[in-house]
Amino acid sequence: MEGIEFKELADTNLNTIEELHALFPHWKKSSVQKKIKMTNRRRDKRFVAIKNGKIIAHVKIVFGKGLHNHRVEVTSLIVEPRDRRHKIGTELMKYVLKQLPSDRNLVLLAVDSKNKPAIDLYAKLGFEEYGHLKKASRLNGKYVDNYLMKKEL
Repeated sequence: MEGIEFKELADTNLNTIEELHALFPHWKKSSVQKKIKMTNRRRDKRFVAIKNGKIIAHVKIVFGKGLHNHRVEVTSLIVEPRDRRHKIGTELMKYVLKQLPSDRNLVLLAVDSKNKPAIDLYAKLGFEEYGHLKKASRLNGKYVDNYLMKKEL
């Protein structure tokens, strides 16, 4: 995509923390900083889309271990609201999938069952629904169901 750079998040300076906090305003800045420090332990990785020097999208993946070391879980995908509907999330996910080690052949995720744009995005990338988890999370005090989706590589 012209003018957009996709890369693994390695820079953890103050600007990075501020930009991620802008994407996740409900998180405290200290929480963002803590989460980034955890990324440096290499059990998870974060990838970003950058436009005009600013982070506009973010994906976090977590690597399975032990019996599950063939799996990767996508635990978050977020795109800056003004940049949605421009295929940035799709292209960032394609980039992330290409970066996975060859021994990781199963990608899992959970998505809000009412988030049709996200469900459609994942389906276009080849993810398929394999389950439905009722009351998977709470958003603004209300329970939200999730679809469980997978992609075999």
